[in-house]
Parts: sequence; C-alpha cells; structure tokens
Amino acid sequence: MDRLSYENLKKANYDEVVSYITDLFRSKGFSEDYMTLIVAVSTLAYTIKANGSDAIWNLKDEINDETTVNYLVRIEKEYRDLIDDVTKRFNDDELKAAALFSEPKRFSESDISSTPNGITELAINLLELNNNDVILDLGSGVSSYLIQATYKSGSKNVYGVEINTSNVIISNLRRFLVNLPIKVIQGNIISQDYSNLSANKVFSNFPVGMRFFELEKYIENNIKLKKHFKGAKKTVSGDWVFGLASYFNTEKPGKTVILMSNAGTWNKPDEPYRKKLVENGLIEGVILLPQRLYTSTMVPLTMIILSQNNKEIRMVDATDIFTEGRRQNTLETKDIDAIMNAYYRSSDISKVVKVQDVAEQEYILNPQRYIQINSIVDGIPMKDISISINRGAMIKSSELDELVSKEETNYQYLMLQNIQDGVVDSNLPYLVDIDKKLDKYCIKDKNLIISKISPFKVAMVHKDNNDSILANGNLYFIELDEEKVNPVYVLMFLQSELGMAQLNRYAKGAAMKSISIQDLKEILIPRISR
Repeated sequence: MDRLSYENLKKANYDEVVSYITDLFRSKGFSEDYMTLIVAVSTLAYTIKANGSDAIWNLKDEINDETTVNYLVRIEKEYRDLIDDVTKRFNDDELKAAALFSEPKRFSESDISSTPNGITELAINLLELNNNDVILDLGSGVSSYLIQATYKSGSKNVYGVEINTSNVIISNLRRFLVNLPIKVIQGNIISQDYSNLSANKVFSNFPVGMRFFELEKYIENNIKLKKHFKGAKKTVSGDWVFGLASYFNTEKPGKTVILMSNAGTWNKPDEPYRKKLVENGLIEGVILLPQRLYTSTMVPLTMIILSQNNKEIRMVDATDIFTEGRRQNTLETKDIDAIMNAYYRSSDISKVVKVQDVAEQEYILNPQRYIQINSIVDGIPMKDISISINRGAMIKSSELDELVSKEETNYQYLMLQNIQDGVVDSNLPYLVDIDKKLDKYCIKDKNLIISKISPFKVAMVHKDNNDSILANGNLYFIELDEEKVNPVYVLMFLQSELGMAQLNRYAKGAAMKSISIQDLKEILIPRISR
C-alpha cells in the first residue's frame, strides 16, 4: 500500500465496523482483548472479500509468525459465521481502516500501545530518517511509529521490539495490510540485547514512571545495563534504564530519540546518570513537551535526543506549542515546524547550552532551567505572602564549638548539611544556650528554609514551642502569612522544577551562585484557589 492510499484510508468511516464487531462478540460472551479481536476480524473479513473463503491460508503464508497465525486460526474456526457476517456488511476500505486505525475503547488506555501522530512525526524529523537507515522502535506497541517511519524513510530495514503478545499480533496484521518491510520481534527491551540488528536510528516510547526495583531482575540479564547500574540506588528512576537500553542498542554513529517523564531530567537520584551522558557528549538535545499529548497519562513528558560527540546541548521549552483539543492536545504540522525551528535556531523558547553550564546546574536537563521564560502567568511575589524573610546568624566556627552540647537541650542549630532531599534532619546538633541577641535568628514552626547558595535546598521546619532552633548564615528562613497561603503549598512549589528554575534565574555569581533576600522577595508563587 502506498503512503497516499494509507493516508486516504484514515478518512474512511470505520467506527461502525468497530462497534458492530464489539457488539457481536459481547453478545456471545467473548471475554478476550477486543482491540486484537477487532483487528483480526477486520483483516480476515477483508482478505475473504479479496481472496475467497480460503483467506486464512493466504494470511498464513504472508505473515510467517506462529503466534499470530495460531490466533487467526482459532478465531476463524470458532467464529467463522460472525466473520462472514462482517464480510458481507462492510466494504474493503471500511474493513482495512478498522484494522489499521482502531484504538482501545477505554479512553485512558488509548495511548498505551500507540504513539500519538504528532510525537511520531516530531521524532522522525529529529532522527532525519532516510532509506539507508536501519530503523528500530523499542517498545513498538501496535507499530504506529514504525509504519510512519517506513513511509517517511523508504527504508527496507525496519524493526520493532514489543513484549505484549496482543500488540505483536496487531502489528503483524497491520504490516500485512500495508505490505511494508517491518519485522516485529517479541521481546524484553531491558533484559535482551538487540545491537545485532545494527540499527543506527532508534526510537523508544517506553512505559514512563516505572521504578528501578521493578526492573532490577531484567537488568541482571543485560551485561551492558548491569555494568552501568551496578550499585544504583533504589530511588533511581526506571526512565534512564529504558533510555540507556535504547542508546546501547544504537549503532555508532547513530541517533536515538526517547520519551521520558520530566522528573528524570532534574531529580537528584538520577544525577550520576545524567552526568555520565553529558560529560561523554551523548546528549544532543532536550525538548520539554506540552501537557496532555497522551490520554493515558497526565505526566508531562520530555523528548531526549542522544547522539555522539556533543560539546553543547540544544534546549527547547515547547510547553506552549500545541493545538488545543477538548480532551487531548495535539502536535499538528505547524507545531512540529515551530519546534524544529526552535531546535536548530536559538529563540525565546530555545537555547544552546554549554556542557559546563549544565555541570554547574547539577546536570539538570530541564530546558526551563536555562531559558529565561517566565512560565508563571498569574503569580504572587513571595514578599506579598510573607510576614518576614530573614537570613540566619553568621557565627564563627570557634564560637559555635564553644556552644555545642553533647547532652540534649531545648536549643539546636540548623546548618545546610542538615537538609537532605527536602527534609530537615530530625537529630540536629544541640547547643548549651542561645544568647538573647541571637533570638531574631531563631526559626519558628512551619518556617520555610531556603539555602542561600546554589544548588538550592528547600525544606520546612517543624518544632515544639519550647524548643529553639538557630539558623546558620547560609540559610534563609521565611515566615509565611497563613491567612494568605498554605505554607506546604509554597514548599512543594519551590521544590518543583518550576520553582527551582525561578531560584536559579534570580541567582547571581560566577563560580558560586547565590540568591539575595531582595531577589527572593520577587520569586513568583502561582496563584491558585485555597
């Protein structure tokens, strides 16, 4: 099938086919996956119309996959009367369109197996596919990306790897209908090595949000991943496991495009893996995508482009580039063109960042950290929701040593090193006493704590009224007006990447960046309902 015919088929009215097949089998008490059934019945019905009643034998020769053929034989044997009914009722285009484009009826699952068209087109553009490329999709779902990539590139060497049996069956049937040189392999993209395919252009839209401990047993079977993640913390995100698996399966020189959750671009546990990739010149670009491009997740996603010998990184904040829909946003041709222009040319939403600049920002790869965009449309300055913003006491180490108590007292001291992962240590050092003249440097319950120097730490203190906690001079402590704002909301916002991006934008200095009280007062907190 040529590309024009494929695109024209999308206009065919296949909703009635899908509804009719679903209702037919539901009335028979059919309990299997309806998506696979719809594609199988539509394909069988179309083939019967074209080749007569022995269509199943034609399919067996063409598909050459035992799992898919066995499924078709069973469906054809058990439900031939119903398939004949569908064959008579609908025309060729309706049946082919139903097989090629139908999606799961449950709205929340409609993206689990397929990649939205706009994201596919953006990835294809970034990979710069041509007919000499060996193309690989890791986690290929129902081959939506593979079909578009094959049409776009003209390549004769196109592979997909998919773990889900139903998706493999659907992919084989769709490959049969479009008659394209696509080979789908059933396998696990973490535990198995596919570098033998010599794919130089690799795409992966893997399951985001998986935890490291869920993948450990698969990593153990992959020599490359096992070496890379040896001694990894349990808090490492699964996104980088999938991402690195994709890169390791890329022939060099080559290019890899992956989709991952935004958290993986900036959270602390993943820093060592970002650092290694950045310092080895493997990160070519990062594109922060708009929200609601998928119906299966509200988690914002980032597209990472991996290649070799990169001295700089292209950063694009594309969060405002999309075509709005009622339930789902899309990337149309104009949106993709705008993102590609921003990727290759610096603009108000894009910037080329030096590796050294990324190193100074804890190897954070979120574009908003580097692009001077005020993403907060309706915000309130910190000064307008605060009762006071203070800096801790500047005490010499020798003076502090004299005040330290080995016994528990009602007096404690808070330093920068007492804050880890946004939490204040429960065992702060004790002091013998706190001089009255230092009372103004003591923290109150629910005060917000922000470090003066980058990388910024943000936390909240919880204390009994009888205790006194003296703040160190490297810390700011803020008493928020609880009649205007919930302190926990401000804490969570400032700990988010958008909050951290603001702190970093206001930070000044060369070797060591810091933020002043005056700039801290201007930080914007998004205005939301109480």
